[in-house]
Amino acid sequence: MTSEEINALILKTKNGDNEAWSRLYENFSEYVHSRAWKRIGRLKNISAQRKSDMEEELFQAGWEGFLSAIRSYDPDQGKFLTYATHFIDGEMSSQTKLFFSSSHELTEFTRTGAQTELSVPDEPDRGKYSAERRALQIVEILRLLTDEEHSMSKEKLAHFLRMYRINKYKNGTPPEAPNTITSTVEEILAELGPSEYSRRNKDKYRIIYEGYEENRLKAKQNRANGGKAAPITNFSYVHIFSSEELDRLIQVICLSDMFSNEEKLRLANKLISTASVYYNTPFVDGDKLKFSPKAVHGRLSGRTVKDKRELAQNVNFIQKAINSMRQIKFRFNCYTAEHTMIPKSDRFHILSPYHIVVYHDNYYCIGLHNNDTHIRHYRIDLMSDLGFLTDGENPVPIDVCAFDGLPIGNARWDPEKYMAEHLYMGFDEPTDIFIKIKNEDYTILHDWFGDHYEKTPQICEKGYDIVKVRTSPFMIVHWAAQYAGSVEIMNDDIRAKIRDEILELRKKYE
Repeated sequence: MTSEEINALILKTKNGDNEAWSRLYENFSEYVHSRAWKRIGRLKNISAQRKSDMEEELFQAGWEGFLSAIRSYDPDQGKFLTYATHFIDGEMSSQTKLFFSSSHELTEFTRTGAQTELSVPDEPDRGKYSAERRALQIVEILRLLTDEEHSMSKEKLAHFLRMYRINKYKNGTPPEAPNTITSTVEEILAELGPSEYSRRNKDKYRIIYEGYEENRLKAKQNRANGGKAAPITNFSYVHIFSSEELDRLIQVICLSDMFSNEEKLRLANKLISTASVYYNTPFVDGDKLKFSPKAVHGRLSGRTVKDKRELAQNVNFIQKAINSMRQIKFRFNCYTAEHTMIPKSDRFHILSPYHIVVYHDNYYCIGLHNNDTHIRHYRIDLMSDLGFLTDGENPVPIDVCAFDGLPIGNARWDPEKYMAEHLYMGFDEPTDIFIKIKNEDYTILHDWFGDHYEKTPQICEKGYDIVKVRTSPFMIVHWAAQYAGSVEIMNDDIRAKIRDEILELRKKYE
């Protein structure tokens, strides 16, 4: 396609034209695949299966780069293809480093990249490092490159010790003798772990190793009596937080109304800095949050640990789908008298997810329901069996519509205003509603509508005001009943619905 055609499709897509979005998706998904295979083609001695795995990971990363480009692109910045390729290749480059890290074939020491062994000449500085510095270097390597799922052998440790020194000091000389490194590691283990293993002190270990439960380190003490120390290898640094704990903590911070956007990013990155290089979160990408932090104004409720864990997993999955703009499928559930959750039906719902919001302690996914033009809201804690929708082996991209909150370009969307307009997260069309309220009860309006209410000049009895809000006409009936002692709805059609509701209640409770 020409630049003019691409620019026209981007503009139409951001205005909700699904046909334009489909053309963009088909055209650029092939391009992202080609960039991934081009990068893989430069790698040597890799099996076909491994290349296939890498291509899937690189495509996902490149696709998120493409989506970032399309969100931020301005035609004045030049050709879109050139602009997008910068984002695509940047994300693929980061993913390549991460991929090799998880495969224990890291040739670069940090996420940002380090000089390789071949690029730095050996220097005669072998005796430069004291025993104290060597110990700290080893601990730092284990902290960065091991975690609950990734361990490191003594041989790898020696390799990365050299890489660490190349990166930090431009010193490419071979590390100390293996016995010296082994002795240093044993001293570190003795200092950072309890003297004997027990179930009670398991969480006090900072570095664990293969067979640490059997206290192999104690065998060192038997050498004086002719004993032989069991080999100690496959080390793992025990981080302050597990990956699951980090996921949940970052979710709480990012989906909290207690912090500004800048504080959320700073706190999330501080948490990420405690983890190894393998840890990745869908909520943060370096210097930016990967979702709309303004869409949150609630707090976590008192759910059980199991429910919170399942909710956290659902939120993580949906945010990943939003990041990559893929459709999802799921079952929607309800609770029984036995306090168990069961599906409302056997059918799977299909949704194009746009946003996650928190509304009065419940998490909701806002999106476009399959074969519908109406935006829907689903409580995430009631969703189960989540998965990506696929067409054969290919993911199905989201559908777009004329909605201000499209994730492909949502600069116009005000999530707090949206939630004020959809009382109780009802998804009927909001209308202007006039409310008579005591002028000392505005806190009620602020609790439910934030800043999205307006005092009108209409005159009424002393001590009362007429206020206009724009919200759900269906849900306002229930809201008016909840605050019957403080508010009165003035719209004639809604007053009629309230009267009908009152009559039904009277019959029920007579």
